[in-house]
Amino acid sequence: MPWGDDPWGGAEGLTILPMRRIRIQAVWDNNTYPVYYGFIESLPVMFNDTDTTTQVSLVDGFKVLSLAFVSGDFPEQASGARVAAILDAIGWLAAETDIDVGVTTVPTITLSNVSALEHIQQIEHAEAGRFFIGRDGKAVFRDRTAQVNPDLTDRTWADDGTGMSYRDIVIVCDDELILNDVHLTRDGGEEQVASDLVSQNQYGIRSSAETGIQLSDDVQVADRADVTLLRYSQPIQRLAQLIDNAMQHERWDRVLARELNDYALAIETRTATAQVSTIEGISHSWPASEWWVTLDMSPTVIEQAGILDDATYGLLDSTAILAR
Repeated sequence: MPWGDDPWGGAEGLTILPMRRIRIQAVWDNNTYPVYYGFIESLPVMFNDTDTTTQVSLVDGFKVLSLAFVSGDFPEQASGARVAAILDAIGWLAAETDIDVGVTTVPTITLSNVSALEHIQQIEHAEAGRFFIGRDGKAVFRDRTAQVNPDLTDRTWADDGTGMSYRDIVIVCDDELILNDVHLTRDGGEEQVASDLVSQNQYGIRSSAETGIQLSDDVQVADRADVTLLRYSQPIQRLAQLIDNAMQHERWDRVLARELNDYALAIETRTATAQVSTIEGISHSWPASEWWVTLDMSPTVIEQAGILDDATYGLLDSTAILAR
């Protein structure tokens, strides 16, 4: 990224100003792990009777993307190519990206002073993928099929000794995410509808409607509607959050290596739940001189949550709760 001076070398980096780059790292067993890479947003100075303090407010590359506007003509291309083209248009270095090709094609478009972040998120939504700023500062785009066969050996949390221990876990089962009547339309296309009559009979009609979907033909739009239906037509009991217990299990190498969109397995024996999840959020806190890492999680679409060949968690329709 060409904006700002490099804070990691030279006297110039000693000057702390808004939008200076900043990174947070952790060192464990002589290995350094990136935790956060972003920019200083503000440095409010506060005074009390004895000290002068400042609490630094940080932002990541999303703020840079939201403030950079793009104009120009873009051809019909793969979703990943469009994301790369938008980043290139605002001067984001290719070395600072990690972009999947994508499984969808987006249409020809002319943009006039459109936020780079806004258009990338439209592409992300059309793809049903993910776009985020990684803990190393890279702009990351993942398509909907990313990590079909994850290796969970170093990313399993459990309360029965079969994985890393956790402090707490949040299990949710509600109707918030039910959708069974999906209407999607692209510019210049016909409305595509995906419906699940079984779900409608069970929970009533739960509709959603969107226009302007950034896909190049109606076949892809219909497929995108089916993806939404697959994910949301049935409610499931889901593990929504997990607070790691690395202060006890000491596998910091596994915890600090986790990134958004990583797969993880969480096991909670009281409800006989075993869920393969994608990591949606990572936060760090330091209560009472400890270090807690909290993972926001959501069930995967591709993996089944039942543990294959396991005598307890592999029994479908009995003890295992499936995550579609």
